[in-house]
Amino acid sequence: MAELALPVLVLPAGSSPAARDRTTRSLAQQSVVVCVAENLATLEAVSSEYVAFVLTGVELDVTACERAVWFLATRPGVACVSGATVATASAPPALSSVAQFLVVRRELLRQILSPANAVAATTAIAVAIAVRKLTGSGPAWLAEPVIRVSADATVLAPIEAEAHAAMAPLGIDHGALVDMAPCRLPTLPQQSLAHVTPPALTVRVAPARGMRLLVLLQGFPMGGYTAFNADLLPRLVATGCAVTTCTTEWWRTDWRLDRVREAAPDIHHAHATVPPAAVAAYVDWLITSRAIDVVLLSHSLLGLHLLPWLRARHPGVAFVDYVHTDWFEVGMYGSYATMAAQWESQLDAQLVTSDALLSQQVERGCTADAVRAAHIGIDTTAWQHHGPRMAEIRQSLGAGPDTLVLLFSGRLSSEKRPHLAVDVAVQLVGEGYDAVLVFAGGGPLLQATHERTVSRGIEDRCKFLGELDETTLRLVYSAADVFIAPSEIEGIARSLYEAMAMGCVPVVSDVGGQRELVVPGTGSLVDATRDDAASYVDGVRPFLRVTGRTAASAAARAHIVAHFDSQRTVTTVCEALAMARTRRRERQSVLPPALADTLVVSAIEIMRRHVLRAAGR
Repeated sequence: MAELALPVLVLPAGSSPAARDRTTRSLAQQSVVVCVAENLATLEAVSSEYVAFVLTGVELDVTACERAVWFLATRPGVACVSGATVATASAPPALSSVAQFLVVRRELLRQILSPANAVAATTAIAVAIAVRKLTGSGPAWLAEPVIRVSADATVLAPIEAEAHAAMAPLGIDHGALVDMAPCRLPTLPQQSLAHVTPPALTVRVAPARGMRLLVLLQGFPMGGYTAFNADLLPRLVATGCAVTTCTTEWWRTDWRLDRVREAAPDIHHAHATVPPAAVAAYVDWLITSRAIDVVLLSHSLLGLHLLPWLRARHPGVAFVDYVHTDWFEVGMYGSYATMAAQWESQLDAQLVTSDALLSQQVERGCTADAVRAAHIGIDTTAWQHHGPRMAEIRQSLGAGPDTLVLLFSGRLSSEKRPHLAVDVAVQLVGEGYDAVLVFAGGGPLLQATHERTVSRGIEDRCKFLGELDETTLRLVYSAADVFIAPSEIEGIARSLYEAMAMGCVPVVSDVGGQRELVVPGTGSLVDATRDDAASYVDGVRPFLRVTGRTAASAAARAHIVAHFDSQRTVTTVCEALAMARTRRRERQSVLPPALADTLVVSAIEIMRRHVLRAAGR
């Protein structure tokens, strides 16, 4: 394959050697080989279909160039593509982003530099304006972040001012120059692009002491699923694995993503990079270009659908699925666990979050010696009590020394039943107890939950803290007395591990495998079928006084430290991955179903679950 001619460095006035060095180092870290050029003439000796412009001072996400080229390679009607910073990826496109990163088709660039369409290509914005004049369309938009660190504002400001001045006489406004991504909403494929020819890229394969792992995730939405992945993937890297991560669905993709990026920066967002019909080809490319040994799926519906085709394409690769909970859209699919059981013939090993779920999988017909329970676990050295600041934090929450602090930590959504937490606080306050209720997290029921505290007359005894980083969250756990989680559905909540490790006494629903954590003496389990506050109040009663919860607090932490430290989890996962590679060599290839049908079904499902739901339909 030919080297990719990326990028051309456009050096603005006033740029410093240090800024140039930052950009050059960033380009050397790209997932593809680049050719750093001083001017357009330098590119004539380089064979490439695309040319990239990067502003001095910019540091790109490691996969920025690769994703931009794939975006263009699978969208013939798009002339050029730009992208946002990590901090502003969800914001509307801006001239500053175009100024910092732009990838253009080489043939189009030749046209706008020809005598008939001569343009002084001294900035990426100048090229974008010329593209607009020639094609009638501005840059498309990479929805996921590509710029890790932006250029200095003092450099960007004059470039933007010059761009506005150049656009005015041409009748081009800012909004016309920078188009929103044409494929932000998925469209059904007219034909399968699964065998689309990958762009001519030479990939930089990271060295690895251990196996090469491709992880297919639905995304990085807020919640225990993401918190676990953000903890596990860096730990796998620490064992010697080379980890490539690919998100496959339209979930939020930025929550705690930075933690993964620091340890394993080879991150791809398939849904925002290529059209639905080309996702299979993109995943196939990742497996081939990274010389992947094992593919680890976790709650990736698309990944499960692609299994037969991927296995046929890569007979030497092992495939493992990790199931967090026996829940999904039950009426249509059953659950992630039942889907994993149905796809067992395509998997070389399965991982589940609890012994209870392991038993269920075996009952569903999974091979017992191919299923392992890898509890989510937690880093008990990081998650431990912060006593010195407890009084200060409690005061900020409106709690005195004798106040009972109830904590609901997690996503405020229907299956978590936050309304029950409010009703528990209402009953306790009504009985005369000095109690406050703290919510740490966001979600679709945030406003409704707040309105419930108002209508029940306890607004002044409730605090809504929103989404918190882990450091702040640990401080909140330190200040809390009782962790209340009346969930209707769980595998084992990540927040339950967190609470118990911090000595916060759990009062939770007896669902999934949660009784594996909440053993006698550590807290209370409540019948999950009960939807009344009284049941949870009864669970809280033994811990209303300090004397009643001191022993439970110590026992809760001791149980987590002894049995559920995250190092145990990593060891179990690595053992399962190694077992999968052994079993893979013993299995026969399975003929895949029609891939085009699989991609159509997946595109419909993406629309149903994300687009239509977002539209309230």
